[in-house]
Amino acid sequence: MNSSVKNIQKRRALLPLIAGWFLLVAWVKNVTQDTNFGQISRLDESLSAHSSFNAQASDTETIQRVLTDDEHHFVEEKSNVPWEGIENAQWCQAPTEEPLPYYNCEWYSFVFRIPVNGGLTNALHFIMKGAIWSFEESVCFFVDEWHPTQSRLAAREPVENSITPFLERYFEPMGVSQDSTVVQNALASNSVITPSYHQIQQHEFGKFSGGLTHYDNPVRHKKRSLEHLNIYDVDSILMKKDFLRRFFRILPHFRELSCSRLSAHGLNDEYIALSVRRGDKALEYTIEESLQPYIEKAEIAINTHFDGMAPTFFVASDDCSVMQELRDLRPDWNIVGECDNATEDNGFVITDMKMWTEEQTDRHYEKFITEMIAMASAKYWIGVSTTNVSFWIYFMRHANAHDDTFAFVDVDQAVH
Repeated sequence: MNSSVKNIQKRRALLPLIAGWFLLVAWVKNVTQDTNFGQISRLDESLSAHSSFNAQASDTETIQRVLTDDEHHFVEEKSNVPWEGIENAQWCQAPTEEPLPYYNCEWYSFVFRIPVNGGLTNALHFIMKGAIWSFEESVCFFVDEWHPTQSRLAAREPVENSITPFLERYFEPMGVSQDSTVVQNALASNSVITPSYHQIQQHEFGKFSGGLTHYDNPVRHKKRSLEHLNIYDVDSILMKKDFLRRFFRILPHFRELSCSRLSAHGLNDEYIALSVRRGDKALEYTIEESLQPYIEKAEIAINTHFDGMAPTFFVASDDCSVMQELRDLRPDWNIVGECDNATEDNGFVITDMKMWTEEQTDRHYEKFITEMIAMASAKYWIGVSTTNVSFWIYFMRHANAHDDTFAFVDVDQAVH
């Protein structure tokens, strides 16, 4: 029995005692169902000492083959992702992986509640990291769009116009149903733990914020184990890419709609995707307003990945004014994007969503899902580190799309 298994089994033996302790603390403090257990970071420390997450690999043979290479293969290898046009790309096909076994929980003394925070990709990435934590500990989790606070994705004014459920409008269910017996029993017995954003970041990255590091940092390719899904010592990046495919499953209607729109853009040959983020990010960061850094990164990619011949460029942006700006800068490039059929001229601002109708909401997310698939499927992708879109797209990209196939315009760092 290897050390990973032994470590996990030791933690398993302590799990009921630790959970019971925190539930007792909650009772003493008269914590309500909507209250986060303030000591969850200690729970995390006790449960996860000397271990890390791993998800089930649906293509174990492929993952094992890649892992026999040097641990820095993501930087050193030239990527080779099969390409037969956008309609045959991975995200334009029905999933080949089985969905995660959300109801196969070993422990029912408590459940995790994962709230829906921020914009779509921020919420998805947060939920996925919480889901990985749940699977590591073999406990159930559910996604809650209303507690501790209502999701801004779903909130509308007046409140009766809120879109519920929101995520399941576009994606297959994530986690167990809130109406399930396991969740209802946990709510009734005050046995729900709601990890905060910082607690999940601390658990995943070992610090209160994270997600970016140097390309050659060994932590990016650390080996991780997840007993519940029979995965041991798997490369962290490959694990997350595979886990995402079992967790994030676009409903057929929206997948087919998006891929037909991408096909109409003429993406039959390999292309470069640009992700330009403005909108409310200007209120949070000093963002890259100039498009020149995108041009410079694209010209490098043309030489390194397209034999010096400019391919088609797909532009994904919340600010559709960038389309004309890019065309003015490079009139000889073939630049396409969903913005040609949209009206988001001032950038996406999440606080504006509360006034959107269902039709406006669907129109926005039809565009965004289409852009996500386009960015994930591109031979080369250029983005910016100040948006969660980039972090999510990195893990949507093919397992064989290594670090030579993406670049940030604002930092010389990589996702982990």
